[in-house]
Amino acid sequence: MRETVLLLHVAAGTAGLLLGPLWLLLRLGGRRGTATATAYLAAVGAVAVTGCALALTAPGLGWLVGVGVLSAALAGTGAVARRRGWPHWRTLQPHLLGGSYIALTTGLLVAATGNPVAWVLPALAGQLPIALAKRRLAAAAPA
Repeated sequence: MRETVLLLHVAAGTAGLLLGPLWLLLRLGGRRGTATATAYLAAVGAVAVTGCALALTAPGLGWLVGVGVLSAALAGTGAVARRRGWPHWRTLQPHLLGGSYIALTTGLLVAATGNPVAWVLPALAGQLPIALAKRRLAAAAPA
């Protein structure tokens, strides 16, 4: 059973890592990318659920449940911020969606390398794309 959950976890994580940039490219091209966005959110949700299941069945990893829940919350909140017209969504959305993608990348690097630097490197590398997205959204704001 654990192997099946792990397989689903890896498949969902891979899907999320591929769909995130695709969704971004669609948005940059002026398209909504609704199906891609939905698929990305489903992938992040599946990673969170399977990750929580795996963490709860492994001794000492229960603390990762919070990471899974937070990652899914970042993606979901980032997706609705723009649609609902939240104040300051142009500042919030890049951090929220970027944070969910950074979490996926961190998980991949930590699992692949086990190196403690993998916990920090994605967050550092993600700051420039997030800043650029914030700048682009601010420039596109109606005057």
